[in-house]
Amino acid sequence: MRRPRRLLLIGAVVTSLVTGCGEDLDATAANRSTEEIGLGLEIETSSTVPATTAPSVAPMTGAVDDADDDEVEPLSEATASTDPGPPDPHRTLVATAKDHVRWLEVRTEPNGPNAPLPYGMPNPHQFGGPLTLMVVEGEANDDWLRVQLPVRPNGQTGWIRSADYDLSETRHHAEVDLASGRVTVFDGDDQIAESAAAIGAAETPTPVGTFFVSAKRESAIEETWLGPWAIVLSGYSEVLESFSGGEPVIAIHGTDQPDLLGGAITYGCVRVENDVIEFLAQHLPLGAPVTITT
Repeated sequence: MRRPRRLLLIGAVVTSLVTGCGEDLDATAANRSTEEIGLGLEIETSSTVPATTAPSVAPMTGAVDDADDDEVEPLSEATASTDPGPPDPHRTLVATAKDHVRWLEVRTEPNGPNAPLPYGMPNPHQFGGPLTLMVVEGEANDDWLRVQLPVRPNGQTGWIRSADYDLSETRHHAEVDLASGRVTVFDGDDQIAESAAAIGAAETPTPVGTFFVSAKRESAIEETWLGPWAIVLSGYSEVLESFSGGEPVIAIHGTDQPDLLGGAITYGCVRVENDVIEFLAQHLPLGAPVTITT
C-alpha cells in the first residue's frame, strides 16, 4: 500500500535565539533539539490518505477556496471548443483532482505505463486542500495532459488522464528574484503585489526554476515565525536531503522579524511581509506558477 512521505516546510525552526526562516544560520545547530525542528509542521506518515486535519484555509475575508473562484476560471465545454485566438503568454491551465482520486497517478506518456513516484502524493494534499497540478502541455479537450510533478527531484513531469481532474485556468503568477531579494505577483501583465524577501543562505539556497502553488497552509497561533500563512510550492531544497525526517519542501511565508527581509538567511524558504502573504493567500490560486530566478 502506498505511503505518503512526510513533508516539512524547511526553515520552520525554533531556537532560543530567533525563530523561523529568518534564523541566523551561523547559530550553532547543536542548540536545536529534535522537538525544536519542524515545530507544528510534521505530517505523520500514514498508509491511508490522511484526513484534512490542517487548519482550514481562511484568510482575512472568506475562505481561500472561495477567493480562488475569483482568480481561477473554470473551463466549460463551450470554452474548450471555442477558437482560443492568439495564445496568452500568461495563461496557465490548472488541474484539480476530483473527489474519486485518492492518489496522484501519472504515466510516462499518454496511454503509457505508470510512472514510478518516489512516494505517494494523496488527495487531499497533506497540508490541506485538493491535489492540484500545473499543466505544462495539453488543452482542456485533450484526453491526456502533461503536468509538473510535486516530487523530487525538481522539475519532473508526467501525464495524467484529464477525466480525473477539473480543469481551470489562471493568469496569476509570481516571480521571486533572488538577486534583488524581491517577490512580485502579477495578474497577467499587471503587478498586484510586491515585497522584499528573505531567501536561502549560501549553504542552503532557494532552488531556481518554475514551480507552482501546491497548497496553502494557515499558521497556528504559536507559529509566529511563519507569519499568518505558508504558500507551499511544488519544489524542494536541492541541498538538504531531509529536514527533521521529512521532505524539505519550499514555501513562501510571512515573518515575525520583518527587519531581516532582504537577507540571504533561510534554509531555502522565501519570507515576505505579513500583509503580502495575507494577500497571496487570497489571490494567488493553487496551481499558479512561481518562477524563481537568480
